[in-house]
Amino acid sequence: MDRQVVSDGLTGLAPVLHVHPLRLCNLACAHCYSSSGPHAKGELPIDLLVACLKDAFQLGYRQVAISGGEPLLYGHLREVLIGARDLGMLTTLVSNGMLANGERWERITPYLDFAAISVDGRPEEHDAIRRRRGAFDITVSNFETIRASGIPFGILFTLTQHNVDSLDFVVRLAATVGARSVQVHPLSLQGRAIGELPESRPDDVELIAALCEVTRLGETCGVAVHVDVLTMEQLLQHRHLIIPSLPVTSLTNVLPVLIVRSDAYVLPLTHDINPAFWLGTLNERSLACLAQSWLGSGLADKLVDACARTWAGTVESGTPAVYWFDEVAARTYSPALAT
Repeated sequence: MDRQVVSDGLTGLAPVLHVHPLRLCNLACAHCYSSSGPHAKGELPIDLLVACLKDAFQLGYRQVAISGGEPLLYGHLREVLIGARDLGMLTTLVSNGMLANGERWERITPYLDFAAISVDGRPEEHDAIRRRRGAFDITVSNFETIRASGIPFGILFTLTQHNVDSLDFVVRLAATVGARSVQVHPLSLQGRAIGELPESRPDDVELIAALCEVTRLGETCGVAVHVDVLTMEQLLQHRHLIIPSLPVTSLTNVLPVLIVRSDAYVLPLTHDINPAFWLGTLNERSLACLAQSWLGSGLADKLVDACARTWAGTVESGTPAVYWFDEVAARTYSPALAT
């Protein structure tokens, strides 16, 4: 296999299993969707997770992204990566980068295809959202270790209502440290962000501003920059890619992102989707069984309906850009779909 992260459709990725094996983290970031932190509990048993990987591969998921919490604190991280590699899956680590050094990093690099390291602005901005003075300096100092290991890496930047002007700094930093890409992810009001950053979800004006800025910076700095939004032009031109076809014949047809939380619950698309659409828990049934039951329950068709309604509502409103999964998740709470 050519071990490169591949793209498919408008999600930017081929179907990906996003695993959160623990909520323990060395930080307690203000924007954390899982409310992770130094005292957070909850961890996936390794045998359950390895079995989940095998089922996910059989279901068509060819990439696994491991996040957290801080995944470098998961005691079985190396085993998970080896298990995914043995299946032929591509492996990505999503980390705050502060622990990416020494033996902890060296143990996993033979089994890692890509690392996404979070940087959320200039040093003072980054430290403020991390709620840890000096966090920026530690992360940036570890970029040399990551680069020297030969693992391709990129920077993950959380876009808020207030920080689009920091993109210039982040993209230029990426070019300086040798990052291949910058992924701009709009803030979702989930987890700790609900209480800490209630007014910070970027509106459509900020999303368009970010798109304009990354176009300029990508050309200037020679770094691939992607914003996780869909524009009106994309919505109109690619409806067939955005709205799954009926009947739904496989999980990957309707769920390009499948999430496994540290409490073993399996969620479609995004953390804030209506719990009525969750697949269930791995503590009770295997992923293969959960998938079969979910596909037979009619929920897949309801989710396609949510996508279609979201598309129609967005096009009718004329909104220039949207974070698609957030909009679909909000639609799943409508009375027509939630029952």
